[in-house]
Amino acid sequence: MVSMVEPGYRGIVTPGWVRDPLWQRAQRVPSLDLRFAANRSLRDAVTGQSLVTFTRASNATVVGPTGLIETVANDVPRFQHDPTTGACLGLLVEEQRANLKTYSDAILGANNYGIANATLTSVSISTPLGGTTASLLALNVGANTGNSIDGFNFGSGTTLANTTVYTQSIFVRMSGASVFRLRSNVTGEVFSITPSSGAPAPSGTVTAWTVQPFRDDWFRISWTFTSTTTAPGNRGDHWTIKSDVADGVGGYHVTGAQLEAGAFPTSYIPTTGTSATRSADIATITGTAFSGWYNQGQGSAFVQAAVAQPASGGNQFLFRVSDNSYNNQIAWNVQSAGGVSLATASGGAYDGVATAGTGLSANVTGQIAAAYAANDLATSLNGAAPATDATATMPSALTRADIGSDHGALNRVKAGTISRIAYWPTRLSNATLQALTA
Repeated sequence: MVSMVEPGYRGIVTPGWVRDPLWQRAQRVPSLDLRFAANRSLRDAVTGQSLVTFTRASNATVVGPTGLIETVANDVPRFQHDPTTGACLGLLVEEQRANLKTYSDAILGANNYGIANATLTSVSISTPLGGTTASLLALNVGANTGNSIDGFNFGSGTTLANTTVYTQSIFVRMSGASVFRLRSNVTGEVFSITPSSGAPAPSGTVTAWTVQPFRDDWFRISWTFTSTTTAPGNRGDHWTIKSDVADGVGGYHVTGAQLEAGAFPTSYIPTTGTSATRSADIATITGTAFSGWYNQGQGSAFVQAAVAQPASGGNQFLFRVSDNSYNNQIAWNVQSAGGVSLATASGGAYDGVATAGTGLSANVTGQIAAAYAANDLATSLNGAAPATDATATMPSALTRADIGSDHGALNRVKAGTISRIAYWPTRLSNATLQALTA
């Protein structure tokens, strides 16, 4: 137990865990405490050392503390902020994605968009991208605001793979219009969103919506769909952004167009004439930086995180210790049904899984605490009584920890923000695990 002399009280020794509320609930000091959101750093709060190795083979964007989108260089970690409050949400970890729209910001006059019975003009206005240039979409007088293809053809010039899931997104600011309208030029579907009220339930070929508020009345609106089986060049990628007014003046400001293969939107990827790829974020702890805090026989970890798509059809690794293989590992996962689990594998097969809950929502921060020992696993989610499993063999000779991924495998890195990870080299009680996540 780490203790300290209480200032001003000679001879009175208090335990070190009084210094932090999470430590107080555990009633012990962890051997590792990564406070990504609170400290905007990879530094361990227990030792003060930089234990995490971070790589990303490209630059990338992140929402900064001012609510504007910033660009960071290769191998620089991203600490995501709430775009309206400026609060730090934690370390942003994303899989590799590409923006297939070749002109993301310079929409006006770009050759991968089409306009019908509408006008797209350049305007000077502050945008979430940190610049002052956007385009104003206004339907011509008398243009159809209903089911016609009048408007701004978002998908023009882009050929998609057959029967593949894609997500499109664009930054929108209402300018006279009150409803954001979207129509599929392939299926004829029409969807309407009042941004200030959030997104409607998905329908038709659209399987998901997101509406994310930004500063200065901007919103980032996304929609996810599966491309159709029609001829190449017309596979469900043609979506027309329409206005609910047709006076030639009112409509929306638009900027930051993105089209990516995947079932949820990721951070903005700017393009200026060709498609661009953002590489995956890889955060690891290896060598003595790992062995200094990890205990093979028993341990417990608290993870606070939000993921973009809990129901992804597969596990998403929030925190994982392994021998750099699937054969021997202990993994703190988000399950496909929105629950969380602690899973162990020893010698090549999972032999213990404790799964808790099913209600982890997309982009909503959850608190998970899970503990392991031989034949003794437990997992608690958001203050619920822990789920347990009494059939677990402890893997041996583990050498590394991965944060938000599966030893760098790109297909196991998912979009999400990790606020905090704390680890204790002992098996905390079930009551303590529940208290940590309450």
